[in-house]
Amino acid sequence: MPLIDSTYFENSNIIANVSEPDPDYKTDKVLDLMILKGERDVLSFAFGIEMWEDFKTFITDGIAPGTPQNYMEIIKGKIYEKQGKKCYWKGLVQEDTKESLLADYVYCLYNDDNNSTSTGIGEVAINSKIGYRASIVPKVTKVWNRFIRTIQAGVRDNPSGFTMEGKPYWIVNGGVDYYGINTRIGEVSLVQFLLDNKSDYPLYDDNYRRFGELKNEFGI
Repeated sequence: MPLIDSTYFENSNIIANVSEPDPDYKTDKVLDLMILKGERDVLSFAFGIEMWEDFKTFITDGIAPGTPQNYMEIIKGKIYEKQGKKCYWKGLVQEDTKESLLADYVYCLYNDDNNSTSTGIGEVAINSKIGYRASIVPKVTKVWNRFIRTIQAGVRDNPSGFTMEGKPYWIVNGGVDYYGINTRIGEVSLVQFLLDNKSDYPLYDDNYRRFGELKNEFGI
Protein backbone atom coordinates (compact mmCIF):
# COMPACT_ATOMS: atom_id res chain seq x y z
CA MET A 1 0.00 0.00 0.00
CA PRO A 2 1.53 3.35 -1.02
CA LEU A 3 1.58 6.46 1.18
CA ILE A 4 -1.45 7.99 -0.59
CA ASP A 5 -4.65 6.57 -2.07
CA SER A 6 -7.66 7.70 -4.11
CA THR A 7 -9.00 9.81 -1.20
CA TYR A 8 -6.29 12.36 -2.02
CA PHE A 9 -8.02 13.09 -5.37
CA GLU A 10 -11.51 14.13 -4.27
CA ASN A 11 -11.05 17.78 -3.26
CA SER A 12 -8.63 20.35 -4.75
CA ASN A 13 -6.91 17.70 -6.87
CA ILE A 14 -10.17 16.10 -7.97
CA ILE A 15 -10.06 13.43 -10.66
CA ALA A 16 -13.42 12.83 -12.32
CA ASN A 17 -15.17 9.51 -11.61
CA VAL A 18 -12.54 8.32 -9.11
CA SER A 19 -15.18 7.46 -6.53
CA GLU A 20 -17.50 5.99 -9.20
CA PRO A 21 -15.34 3.72 -11.39
CA ASP A 22 -16.32 3.74 -15.05
CA PRO A 23 -16.38 0.27 -16.66
CA ASP A 24 -15.10 1.71 -19.94
CA TYR A 25 -12.18 3.76 -18.64
CA LYS A 26 -11.39 1.92 -15.36
CA THR A 27 -10.47 5.18 -13.64
CA ASP A 28 -9.79 3.54 -10.29
CA LYS A 29 -7.36 0.94 -11.69
CA VAL A 30 -5.49 3.49 -13.80
CA LEU A 31 -5.16 5.81 -10.82
CA ASP A 32 -3.88 3.03 -8.53
CA LEU A 33 -1.09 2.26 -11.00
CA MET A 34 -0.30 5.97 -11.40
CA ILE A 35 0.03 6.31 -7.61
CA LEU A 36 2.55 3.46 -7.47
CA LYS A 37 4.50 4.87 -10.42
CA GLY A 38 4.41 8.42 -9.09
CA GLU A 39 5.64 7.40 -5.65
CA ARG A 40 8.53 5.47 -7.22
CA ASP A 41 9.45 8.28 -9.64
CA VAL A 42 9.41 11.06 -7.06
CA LEU A 43 11.06 9.30 -4.13
CA SER A 44 13.73 7.43 -6.09
CA PHE A 45 14.66 10.83 -7.57
CA ALA A 46 14.65 12.67 -4.25
CA PHE A 47 16.46 9.96 -2.26
CA GLY A 48 18.60 8.22 -4.85
CA ILE A 49 18.04 4.55 -5.72
CA GLU A 50 19.80 3.00 -2.72
CA MET A 51 17.86 4.98 -0.12
CA TRP A 52 14.60 4.47 -2.03
CA GLU A 53 15.09 0.69 -2.07
CA ASP A 54 15.58 0.77 1.71
CA PHE A 55 12.78 3.26 2.40
CA LYS A 56 10.11 1.40 0.42
CA THR A 57 10.51 -1.75 2.55
CA PHE A 58 8.86 0.21 5.38
CA ILE A 59 5.81 1.35 3.39
CA THR A 60 4.87 -1.79 1.42
CA ASP A 61 1.74 -2.38 3.55
CA GLY A 62 1.26 1.09 4.94
CA ILE A 63 3.77 2.60 7.35
CA ALA A 64 5.30 -0.41 9.07
CA PRO A 65 5.67 -0.64 12.86
CA GLY A 66 9.28 0.04 13.75
CA THR A 67 9.90 2.39 10.83
CA PRO A 68 13.12 4.29 11.68
CA GLN A 69 12.62 7.76 13.15
CA ASN A 70 14.58 9.43 10.36
CA TYR A 71 12.16 7.97 7.79
CA MET A 72 9.14 8.94 9.90
CA GLU A 73 10.41 12.54 9.84
CA ILE A 74 10.41 12.43 6.03
CA ILE A 75 6.84 11.11 6.04
CA LYS A 76 5.33 13.17 8.87
CA GLY A 77 7.53 16.27 8.87
CA LYS A 78 10.01 17.89 11.23
CA ILE A 79 10.96 21.25 12.74
CA TYR A 80 14.71 21.79 13.02
CA GLU A 81 17.21 24.64 13.38
CA LYS A 82 19.65 25.95 10.79
CA GLN A 83 21.88 28.97 11.29
CA GLY A 84 20.06 29.55 14.57
CA LYS A 85 16.66 29.81 12.85
CA LYS A 86 13.70 27.45 12.64
CA CYS A 87 13.11 25.40 9.50
CA TYR A 88 10.02 23.33 8.86
CA TRP A 89 9.57 20.35 6.56
CA LYS A 90 5.83 19.58 6.40
CA GLY A 91 6.21 15.90 5.44
CA LEU A 92 5.35 13.76 2.46
CA VAL A 93 1.70 13.44 3.50
CA GLN A 94 -0.75 15.61 5.43
CA GLU A 95 -3.37 13.03 6.33
CA ASP A 96 -5.79 15.42 8.03
CA THR A 97 -6.21 17.59 4.92
CA LYS A 98 -5.48 14.87 2.33
CA GLU A 99 -2.58 16.76 0.77
CA SER A 100 0.77 15.48 -0.47
CA LEU A 101 3.44 16.40 -2.96
CA LEU A 102 2.97 12.82 -4.21
CA ALA A 103 -0.70 13.54 -4.91
CA ASP A 104 0.26 16.74 -6.77
CA TYR A 105 2.65 14.81 -9.01
CA VAL A 106 0.20 11.98 -9.67
CA TYR A 107 -2.56 14.50 -10.47
CA CYS A 108 -0.35 16.05 -13.18
CA LEU A 109 0.78 12.65 -14.45
CA TYR A 110 -2.80 11.35 -14.64
CA ASN A 111 -4.13 14.38 -16.50
CA ASP A 112 -1.20 14.40 -18.95
CA ASP A 113 -1.90 10.77 -19.83
CA ASN A 114 -5.70 10.69 -19.66
CA ASN A 115 -7.07 13.71 -21.49
CA SER A 116 -8.17 11.26 -24.19
CA THR A 117 -8.70 7.55 -24.67
CA SER A 118 -7.98 5.20 -27.55
CA THR A 119 -10.94 3.85 -29.55
CA GLY A 120 -11.41 2.11 -32.88
CA ILE A 121 -11.59 5.48 -34.61
CA GLY A 122 -8.63 7.09 -32.81
CA GLU A 123 -8.22 9.30 -29.75
CA VAL A 124 -11.38 10.80 -28.23
CA ALA A 125 -11.91 13.08 -25.24
CA ILE A 126 -12.95 11.41 -21.99
CA ASN A 127 -16.38 12.49 -20.79
CA SER A 128 -16.84 13.65 -17.22
CA LYS A 129 -20.07 12.45 -15.62
CA ILE A 130 -20.88 15.98 -14.47
CA GLY A 131 -20.15 19.49 -15.76
CA TYR A 132 -18.66 20.69 -19.02
CA ARG A 133 -15.20 20.09 -20.44
CA ALA A 134 -12.78 22.99 -20.13
CA SER A 135 -9.03 23.41 -20.56
CA ILE A 136 -7.29 21.79 -17.63
CA VAL A 137 -3.89 23.33 -18.46
CA PRO A 138 -4.10 26.27 -15.97
CA LYS A 139 -5.08 23.95 -13.10
CA VAL A 140 -2.44 21.33 -13.92
CA THR A 141 0.20 24.07 -14.25
CA LYS A 142 -0.70 25.45 -10.82
CA VAL A 143 -0.46 21.99 -9.24
CA TRP A 144 2.81 21.23 -11.07
CA ASN A 145 4.41 24.45 -9.82
CA ARG A 146 3.31 23.66 -6.27
CA PHE A 147 4.89 20.21 -6.60
CA ILE A 148 8.18 21.63 -7.92
CA ARG A 149 8.40 24.13 -5.06
CA THR A 150 7.66 21.45 -2.47
CA ILE A 151 10.17 18.95 -3.79
CA GLN A 152 13.14 21.20 -4.61
CA ALA A 153 12.71 24.88 -3.70
CA GLY A 154 16.09 26.16 -2.60
CA VAL A 155 18.04 24.06 -5.10
CA ARG A 156 19.76 26.30 -7.62
CA ASP A 157 19.10 25.92 -11.34
CA ASN A 158 21.29 26.96 -14.31
CA PRO A 159 24.84 26.04 -13.15
CA SER A 160 27.60 28.50 -14.02
CA GLY A 161 29.68 25.62 -15.38
CA PHE A 162 30.92 22.09 -14.79
CA THR A 163 34.12 20.66 -13.35
CA MET A 164 36.35 18.21 -15.21
CA GLU A 165 34.45 15.43 -13.42
CA GLY A 166 31.15 16.75 -14.75
CA LYS A 167 30.00 18.20 -11.42
CA PRO A 168 28.07 21.50 -11.66
CA TYR A 169 29.16 24.65 -9.85
CA TRP A 170 27.71 28.13 -9.31
CA ILE A 171 29.44 31.48 -8.87
CA VAL A 172 27.68 33.20 -5.96
CA ASN A 173 28.85 36.58 -4.59
CA GLY A 174 32.29 35.98 -6.07
CA GLY A 175 32.64 32.53 -4.52
CA VAL A 176 32.17 29.02 -5.91
CA ASP A 177 29.23 26.91 -4.70
CA TYR A 178 29.53 23.18 -5.45
CA TYR A 179 26.34 22.17 -3.64
CA GLY A 180 23.74 24.16 -5.56
CA ILE A 181 21.79 25.13 -2.48
CA ASN A 182 20.15 28.52 -2.09
CA THR A 183 19.30 28.03 1.57
CA ARG A 184 15.81 28.89 2.71
CA ILE A 185 14.60 29.45 6.25
CA GLY A 186 11.05 28.67 7.36
CA GLU A 187 9.16 26.09 5.30
CA VAL A 188 11.64 24.08 3.24
CA SER A 189 11.42 21.64 0.35
CA LEU A 190 12.06 17.91 0.58
CA VAL A 191 15.46 18.16 -1.10
CA GLN A 192 16.61 20.99 1.17
CA PHE A 193 15.42 19.05 4.23
CA LEU A 194 17.47 16.03 3.13
CA LEU A 195 20.57 18.13 2.40
CA ASP A 196 20.24 20.03 5.68
CA ASN A 197 20.02 16.73 7.57
CA LYS A 198 22.07 14.42 5.37
CA SER A 199 24.09 13.10 8.34
CA ASP A 200 20.83 11.40 9.43
CA TYR A 201 20.51 9.67 6.03
CA PRO A 202 23.66 7.66 5.26
CA LEU A 203 22.09 6.13 2.13
CA TYR A 204 21.05 9.49 0.67
CA ASP A 205 22.49 10.34 -2.76
CA ASP A 206 23.20 14.08 -2.59
CA ASN A 207 24.44 14.51 -6.15
CA TYR A 208 22.89 17.59 -7.74
CA ARG A 209 19.82 17.02 -9.90
CA ARG A 210 16.44 18.64 -10.54
CA PHE A 211 13.10 16.97 -11.16
CA GLY A 212 11.88 19.69 -13.51
CA GLU A 213 11.19 23.43 -13.67
CA LEU A 214 8.31 25.79 -13.01
CA LYS A 215 5.90 26.28 -15.93
CA ASN A 216 4.08 29.37 -17.15
CA GLU A 217 0.31 29.81 -17.45
CA PHE A 218 0.38 28.04 -20.82
CA GLY A 219 1.94 24.94 -19.28
CA ILE A 220 5.32 25.58 -20.95
